[in-house]
Amino acid sequence: MAEPRRSFVERRKGPDAVVKAVWWTAGISWLLFITALIFVETARPEVETFFDRQFNISIRDHWDENALLYVFIILVLNFAVCTMGFIFNLARHRRKTDRFNKSILIIGTLSLAGILWYLFR
Repeated sequence: MAEPRRSFVERRKGPDAVVKAVWWTAGISWLLFITALIFVETARPEVETFFDRQFNISIRDHWDENALLYVFIILVLNFAVCTMGFIFNLARHRRKTDRFNKSILIIGTLSLAGILWYLFR
């Protein structure tokens, strides 16, 4: 009298367009975040070295505001990309095996922290 067990048949042939969109947004957000880090490195004050003191070379001792503005714009764009990727990820989160992309969450949080740092410094 027992019913025969139905075996689970996976009908998905591979990643669909939504999963690929999540992967692409994660990749784009990493590239934008690395670009922002490069601009932060160029914007920070220069460190005085032995040769700078020896030859009386003047160095910049303040943050470059133009480069920081570029960092802010990149971080806002990155936060928008991460938000869009998170929305895509929510659309493909129906089964138990579907997972959130941690990379999008981490980079989005770091971008938001950078935006807040720029606004409240």
